[in-house]
Amino acid sequence: MSDRIPRRRVAWWQFLRSFCELGMGLAHGYRGWGQARVPRRGPVLLVSNHQSFYDPVLVGMAVGRPFYAMARRSLFDFPGVGWLIRSLNALPVERGSADRRSLRRAAEVLAAGAPLLVFPEGTRSRDGRVQPFARGTLLLIKQTRPAVVPVGIAGAERAWPRDAPAPRPGARIGATCGEPIASETLLAMEEDAALELLRARVAELRDETARRLGIPATPPRHCKNPILSDSPAFLGRNPG
Repeated sequence: MSDRIPRRRVAWWQFLRSFCELGMGLAHGYRGWGQARVPRRGPVLLVSNHQSFYDPVLVGMAVGRPFYAMARRSLFDFPGVGWLIRSLNALPVERGSADRRSLRRAAEVLAAGAPLLVFPEGTRSRDGRVQPFARGTLLLIKQTRPAVVPVGIAGAERAWPRDAPAPRPGARIGATCGEPIASETLLAMEEDAALELLRARVAELRDETARRLGIPATPPRHCKNPILSDSPAFLGRNPG
């Protein structure tokens, strides 16, 4: 495996990206920001929040650089879907378990100098809040020392809710790439603090995306859940 994804796959990836940009723009008013912040060469770990099945597409449009992505193993069993996501460099992972084989494959991708997308929450959020991050993310960072780029998605949980069988056109969606975080910065911290820093940065970028789109980032203040926002600014924390 090398940093250079085969030309045929790159061409296919770019074609689908252009097609999705048109479709997402018409159906959801998609907007993306921060592409210039993503390193154009070398290993990059893209760390994003997870709101819907749209998310890998949204990150792909925001990043611009073809990447590998971790995807739930059961998705590969659906007719047509398995072929499509494999053609777009998806790597199967068994959700809810210590899938050491998938982690090794992910580490190989990064060690070879290629970008990799992960969703450290492990599952889609029901309400847009960013859930705690899994520790496997730090294991990958420790093994391969990539540039770590946080990505914040907003609006996707409304455009394609977790329990909805199909998307809902009209709901605005977008994604923002943040400034890279040096792996050494994260590895110098306590594990819980490093994961919280990553999660907080992603939540901030989700909030920034929501503001630019003119949509709420999290449930309104009158919702029953007492935790109204997971962003550091709302909680009065300094993330770094």
